[in-house]
Amino acid sequence: MTIEEAFGIVLRRLRREFNISQEKLSDNSSLDRTFISNIECGKQQPSLVTIFALANALNITPSSIIMETELVLKVYHPNEFNSERDQWEFDWVNSIEHFSKNSDSYMGTETILVADDDALVRKMLLSFLTDYGYRVIITENGQEAIDIYKAHRDAIDLVLMDIVMPLKSGIEAHKEMLAIDKNAILVLTSGYRTDHIKDLEGVKIIQKPFSPIEMIKIVRDTLDSKIQ
Repeated sequence: MTIEEAFGIVLRRLRREFNISQEKLSDNSSLDRTFISNIECGKQQPSLVTIFALANALNITPSSIIMETELVLKVYHPNEFNSERDQWEFDWVNSIEHFSKNSDSYMGTETILVADDDALVRKMLLSFLTDYGYRVIITENGQEAIDIYKAHRDAIDLVLMDIVMPLKSGIEAHKEMLAIDKNAILVLTSGYRTDHIKDLEGVKIIQKPFSPIEMIKIVRDTLDSKIQ
């Protein structure tokens, strides 16, 4: 089963639970109705922006959608999945019990510095990361990120930073942070191609739009790899 299919199952279930039509969900989330239909059919992988918009429209937390999607991915049998079926049987009690054994896989207590000039992205990352237990420091440009890192580098475990930002780019900030501390742990995000950018060898880059599951996994894996 793919992430797209699992998310489609979750979204259809949530619409039934809250008795909300696709049209109403489209109005509340400002997402195109056809786009929502494609998500429910498993044809579209949701981005951070999409999940945040849907969660707000349904008045639930984004992390609850993510965790339920992961639950479906972990325990739902692919050969029983039918994307055309409106009703499907699922033992939620057993599923939640199964998921609870692995629910802390991506949890953490580390401090993460997030730098992004997009206010909505900052808000979403703050929500997702804090829901998973992380402490988060937020800033909106590369220069502020450098200043904060310089002042609090001993307390910051990882920097999650967009490449294209005002004052100083993520590339420039990345170089200056490594000059401050050669062991700085950085993950960059970008909505543009990065294969032409020099001096990024060995740096983890998350391509936008990225799924929340992908982001949380990369953050946890990057932190764990530095511990080993």
